[in-house]
Amino acid sequence: MGSPACPETIFVNDPSRLPGKHRSPLIVGVLLILIGGILLALNLGWGLPLALWDYWPVFLMIFGLVAIAMPTRHLTRSGGVWLLAWGIYCQVSILGVAGLGWFSAWPIFVIAYGLDIVVGRAWPCSPRQEDHDRVSHEG
Repeated sequence: MGSPACPETIFVNDPSRLPGKHRSPLIVGVLLILIGGILLALNLGWGLPLALWDYWPVFLMIFGLVAIAMPTRHLTRSGGVWLLAWGIYCQVSILGVAGLGWFSAWPIFVIAYGLDIVVGRAWPCSPRQEDHDRVSHEG
């Protein structure tokens, strides 16, 4: 029995079926429009509520969750776990959740390391493991 197919490598042999090949650049375009609009508003003297800046780590958490659910060759599940961990760490530290700050919320990374090991075992799709599992048929 072979190992389960990894989402990152399912379409490697057929370039016409690569997952990112037919994706629309709409999301990137909208994101750039929003960022440009915010920067322009700041340069024009319009202030943004400072409370909004306290929630920037949410973007890290969203990208981390997306990478865990749908890994790509650019961002694996492991990378998603660490993005999620950094987002949670920053958000907890900024808001002071349960009295935790920048120097007391570090156990989040210990939990993330454990989650990375569990996720790596559940979906053995790391490139290092795939290279190790291959058998050379060369003489």
